[in-house]
Amino acid sequence: MKTPFIKRFFNIWFGEDINLSVQVFHLLGFIGVLLGFINALAETLTDLRLAHIFLNLASGLFAAFLMYFAKRTSQYRICSVITVVVVFLIVFPMLYFTGDGYGGTLLMFFLLAFVFTALMLEGWQRAAFLALEFAVYTSCLLIEHYKFGQLASYESQFENMFGMLMGFVCVGLALMIILLLHIRIYNRQQRQLATKNAILAEANRAKIQFLANASHEMRTPLTVISVNVQMVSGILKHMGETALDPQAQELLADAQSEIMRLSRMTGGMLTLASISENATRTKADLSAILQSTADMLRLLVSKRGNKLEAEIGNGFTVFCDVDLISQIAVNLIQNANAHTKNDVIRLCAAQDGETITVTVSNHGSGIAPELLPHVFERGLSGKNGASGGTGFGLFLCKTVVESHGGEIWVESEPEEGTVVYFTLPVYEGQYGGDEI
Repeated sequence: MKTPFIKRFFNIWFGEDINLSVQVFHLLGFIGVLLGFINALAETLTDLRLAHIFLNLASGLFAAFLMYFAKRTSQYRICSVITVVVVFLIVFPMLYFTGDGYGGTLLMFFLLAFVFTALMLEGWQRAAFLALEFAVYTSCLLIEHYKFGQLASYESQFENMFGMLMGFVCVGLALMIILLLHIRIYNRQQRQLATKNAILAEANRAKIQFLANASHEMRTPLTVISVNVQMVSGILKHMGETALDPQAQELLADAQSEIMRLSRMTGGMLTLASISENATRTKADLSAILQSTADMLRLLVSKRGNKLEAEIGNGFTVFCDVDLISQIAVNLIQNANAHTKNDVIRLCAAQDGETITVTVSNHGSGIAPELLPHVFERGLSGKNGASGGTGFGLFLCKTVVESHGGEIWVESEPEEGTVVYFTLPVYEGQYGGDEI
């Protein structure tokens, strides 16, 4: 069954897969062809102004040629510039002065020229030609007024009304079609975006599920291996000095260290999965979370001769996943403790307007300038991993903070210490404080 002619016509010239600027070019071409021949015919039947008839016929034929050339060569950008120069900047002013000036319909077409130029051209060409059109059309009005007086010479009110009506209908229809083309393309892009988002969301869910499953499955064998290594180490110690091979003990210690590092990485992967799955968030007392974390870690930091001081205001309320926010504080304090000895680590929190800023500071070894811009990248740990870290700590902190609508950054000087800042928005009744 053949496709109806009208449908085929629109598919060829205004199909959904055709770029908007190309559709606008086609629309302008058809309007130029129709108006050129219609105006030429009208002039022939009424005033017989030969110059006006010739210009209308020439503009109609020129529009038809440009459409054919652009369709065959796909040189729409060049043809658009030619259209602006020849039709808008040359033919329109000539029609203006051979017609009725500002007493006729050309003013409406000047407006149409602005719209088409803005849609068809881009960048500096758009700005330059719009400015040039404005200058040329303004000059037309001023020249007519000061040199010729009004050019309009209608024989009757009906003729005046009919000319204005024709211009109004043509320009109005053109602008309406442009708007409809915009709406159609916007709706198509929204549908495509929704489809792509659904595909990406499904792929992300599959990735998250894989991470969660892999991490969960790895935990049990890692625990068994860790326990076995500790048992072997204990057995060797009980067998006496003759069984204690220093190299074997060192290898066992290294194995245990790597097992624990892999275990922390597994925990980090599970944390990432929980963030991506939009884990449970509630209205929570950030002051209490931070104070509890500080109390829990004081004994740990004291083993390196450090003292943990907490300066936390009261009543800081946020909307968060309590476990994840607590994990941020733990990670930052443990990092500070790993690079500080016999000194003070400070955990502070203060509110400024709608934002709560938490800082963890120390006077330890600091961070090398070349590493500072990369500290939040996944896999970066100490000096190329020499510290035994997983490279997940600060990356996880950044991911958690940003998923809660906050920011995190670091200031550090070698041998001077480090300050890590992160912010969280104050609770403002999100979801009525219910869990999500």
